[in-house]
Amino acid sequence: MLNFKFSFKMKTIFGIAIIETFFLFILVLNSRSILYETIELDIKDQASNISTLLATASVDAVVSQDIATLDSILNSTINTSKILYIRVVGLDGVLAEVGNQHFLNQPFKEDNSIVDSESDGTYDAYANIMIDGYQFGRVEIGLSIEEQQSIIDQATNHLSTIAFVEMLFVALFSLLLGVALTKRLTVLQEATLKVSQGETGLQIPIEGSDEVTDASNAFNLMSKKIGQVTQKLKSDNSRMDTVMNTVTDGIFMVSIEGDIHSMNRSAYRLFGLEESLIVTQSIFDFIPEFNLNGIINSKEKHIQNVEGLTLKGKHVALEIHCNQMEFNNQQYIVGVIRDKTEINRLQYELQAVFNLSPNGFLILANDLSISYVNPAFYSMFSIAPERCFLGGNNWACFTDLIDNSIDYSHHKDLSLLDELLTENILYLKSPVEKVLTISRQKIDIADPDSSDILFFVDITHLTIVDKMKSEFLTTAAHELRTPLVSICGFSELLLARDYDKSTAHEMYSIIHRQSLHLKYLLDELLDLSRIEARAGKGFNISIQDIEAVIKESCVEVEGAFKGRKAIINPAVAWPTALAFDIDKIRQVLRNLLSNAFKYSSKDITLVTHLKEEQGKTFFGISIIDRGIGMTPQQLSRLGERFYRADDSGATPGSGLGVSLVNEIVSIHGGKTEYSSESGQGMTATFWLPLTVHKFNKE
Repeated sequence: MLNFKFSFKMKTIFGIAIIETFFLFILVLNSRSILYETIELDIKDQASNISTLLATASVDAVVSQDIATLDSILNSTINTSKILYIRVVGLDGVLAEVGNQHFLNQPFKEDNSIVDSESDGTYDAYANIMIDGYQFGRVEIGLSIEEQQSIIDQATNHLSTIAFVEMLFVALFSLLLGVALTKRLTVLQEATLKVSQGETGLQIPIEGSDEVTDASNAFNLMSKKIGQVTQKLKSDNSRMDTVMNTVTDGIFMVSIEGDIHSMNRSAYRLFGLEESLIVTQSIFDFIPEFNLNGIINSKEKHIQNVEGLTLKGKHVALEIHCNQMEFNNQQYIVGVIRDKTEINRLQYELQAVFNLSPNGFLILANDLSISYVNPAFYSMFSIAPERCFLGGNNWACFTDLIDNSIDYSHHKDLSLLDELLTENILYLKSPVEKVLTISRQKIDIADPDSSDILFFVDITHLTIVDKMKSEFLTTAAHELRTPLVSICGFSELLLARDYDKSTAHEMYSIIHRQSLHLKYLLDELLDLSRIEARAGKGFNISIQDIEAVIKESCVEVEGAFKGRKAIINPAVAWPTALAFDIDKIRQVLRNLLSNAFKYSSKDITLVTHLKEEQGKTFFGISIIDRGIGMTPQQLSRLGERFYRADDSGATPGSGLGVSLVNEIVSIHGGKTEYSSESGQGMTATFWLPLTVHKFNKE
């Protein structure tokens, strides 16, 4: 296959010629088309007028079948125009016809355009002979198109001649333009070649004032700048040598076989060498683990963490950044050596701090990859690191993992990442409810592209305690305010006016009852506060007779609820050696018995139990009533301070009794259990260990 190589001059000529030929061809075709349309309209009008005129003139002769008159009309018409034939057709067939017999012998076919008539050289048309809307025949004619065809051919020849002449002039202009451009571009090309060979600062003569002149000016400016830069590079090389020898990191250059070409002073100091000792040395003498195979024939930067050896045999942790380069047509490996001894020590210390910290840490890069997660973080999110290690994964992996743990009722409209980076609270709902605070900061505050460190603190306990304190203070204030309002209200009434003795006595009674209620409420609060604060200190634990204490407590409480009894059914033998604080257990029994009587209109039952649990024996007392009972939801809140299932106020109480019972029994080393169904009553059981429980006494 021939391989033609065109010069810029020839490309210019051929390019312009092709474009000019294309558009001239379009022009000729378009002009010929317009001429066709003009002639076609003219012949259509002419045929329509003649056929219509003949149809009108032949009406009477056709109706009367006057053939002689028809022949006269047709002969007079065909002699005065360029009509090739005329035929009059009646209802029964041809009535008269004149003209060229060749065309009369052909079947009649109406022509719609001049193109249709080119096949037989005649334009065929007709007009209907009509009288009062009825057709009696038609007139068919054929017009010669010889004159029109001659006009079209002549116009086509003229247009083609004009186009050819124009192409010759354009080709000549293109040739002259190509020669002028090629000459000046050749000068520019030769000068560019000289600059590429090192002849910097070369200037070429400037001619004309066109784009090539602008290119020449640009070349002269570029050549001048290259000369200046070359001179500057020579001076910079000396500066670079100075910089290389003052940087703290070691810099080296070795052959692809590992032979040392050069090193800076920091590298000498790192390995404890003198510059003269470097000659003919191999990089493997100082870095035995250095891997050259992955660097050779690769254009990417390589990072290796290896161990080096000083001249005295000391091991040094190194980080090497290296790459392959070409110098004087030879391949070399260049790199930077960093001593990581101090960095590793700091990392070990920081790792120990992170591993021992109770707070969670997560380091997140800008590409949302996770580079570090400490153990406390896994624990906070209930993730097993041995089953799902997050380091090296991306943020989506973490969010997918804990998606079911997030409480989205608190995080509705934002993605998890946006929330962690904009809010400081994260709510978890499973496997346990947690509340975490989140702090975020750049590792390098001065570098906006550095990684983020996310700091997680579990504040679940603080949140619960804060909520409990708020609820406790709100409820306590309400409970204390109720009797105080009565006391203040009735005392103000007594001070404001004089009442009769009976009314005044009733008011005094109300004030007294509310004062006693207020005192009872404060006593329970103080008891609960003292018990919690001292955590068992102050309890007088000793061997006591639990049977006697239970019976005494039943008699004491029965007196306040006349007509109802506490029936004791010991299911097991009474223990003879049970250690407890007699006053505190009496307080437990009073609270549980009072609750049973208050919420039941029938007798209550006490049942004793024994059970073994975790190697210990427990004695239990169940107080069973058949009162209003509790729903599962109410039972789940039993023990909350000031919580009462009956909030109507019809049954007196503070809502602190069960909290006090739970706290006392817990300090004894026992536990409480409650079971109930709405409308079926309540069973409250407290268990005490039979073994002597040790306490820190005052």
